[in-house]
Amino acid sequence: MIKKTLATACLLSIFSINANAGEWHFEAFGKAKTLYGYSALDSSSSRSDSHNHLPTRLSASLIAQYHFSEDYQLGAYVDLSYGIDQQLKDYNHGNWGEEVYGIFDSPYGKLIFGQSYNAAYQLGVSAPDIGVLGVNQSDVVNFIANPNWQRNSLGTGYRTLNSTDINTDGTAPKITYISPEFNEGTMLGFSYVPNTYSRDGLVNRHASYKYKSGYIASVYHSGELADLSLSGSLGVAYFDDNDTEFSAGFNVYRKGWTLGGGVRRTWVNHYDESINKPTRDAIEYFDGYRDAWAYNVGLSYEIGPLKAALTYFYSKADGQDYEDEIIQLSGSYQYNRYIDFYTAVAHARFEGQTSEDSNKGYAYIAGVGIKF
Repeated sequence: MIKKTLATACLLSIFSINANAGEWHFEAFGKAKTLYGYSALDSSSSRSDSHNHLPTRLSASLIAQYHFSEDYQLGAYVDLSYGIDQQLKDYNHGNWGEEVYGIFDSPYGKLIFGQSYNAAYQLGVSAPDIGVLGVNQSDVVNFIANPNWQRNSLGTGYRTLNSTDINTDGTAPKITYISPEFNEGTMLGFSYVPNTYSRDGLVNRHASYKYKSGYIASVYHSGELADLSLSGSLGVAYFDDNDTEFSAGFNVYRKGWTLGGGVRRTWVNHYDESINKPTRDAIEYFDGYRDAWAYNVGLSYEIGPLKAALTYFYSKADGQDYEDEIIQLSGSYQYNRYIDFYTAVAHARFEGQTSEDSNKGYAYIAGVGIKF
């Protein structure tokens, strides 16, 4: 916390020194999202999870930007979040999270330093993410628990990948560079992560590679072909003593319709630490995500304030029975600039270590989001 405070103070001091040379901009905004969902588990499931769920998420952002000139800008950003009735405590402090970071914009690109997602995550493309649950890191687990994804008081364990975006390091502090657009739609990104551990990432706190570094690179390109808008991305990452990762994605857009998908692959080589070898006790196979793969695909449509999407997500650990499959039909309606309504129907099938550990069923969800 001291380092974060000092970093913010340094940014503000820079602003003060140059206060007479440019222009300030301040902004604050937030959102509250509450869902109600009814879970109908398959008759073959032996789990006794609750049928009724009411997860709520609160978020707020603070922005302070200083414009040196038309092309140069330095900003300090604070993003705060809090979750209630969450199956996964997927914030960097468990029930709540913070991201404190700075961004320096110039004609030569964007430099991001602090708590933020890596370049491959920020530039990544995958299935259209419309609706309330999300395709990657799907919130369907708040209604149908996944035994392969665990982050709670008992520990962290990801036996399979939960995203086609590279999210192993979560919002661990890092330095990221994203280039300006060149060659009519191409952008490059690079990230250096001194320590990959973050409670909103995939790494267990008892893993021997917890404090090892990570290196991520990504390329994004968008363009037009006839009356189609195309975009795609590639990402690669090496996390020291952990794994090597690759991601790719595409989107095709035409007249309100978007077709897209993504894929991610991870490998453990003989230079890395063995899978399921923590420095202290942890759940069995807590890091199967390190040798696994995942993909998603989806089709969405937008017309005015209405949006809808049908998506599919699949992930599996190599050489193991751990497997995830999620099908979602999601919709949203923007009532006005402050209020959104959501609805979704999802089917999930999660294969765990045993039939007793596995889970399968449907979730029927409705909710509202309020911006302020």
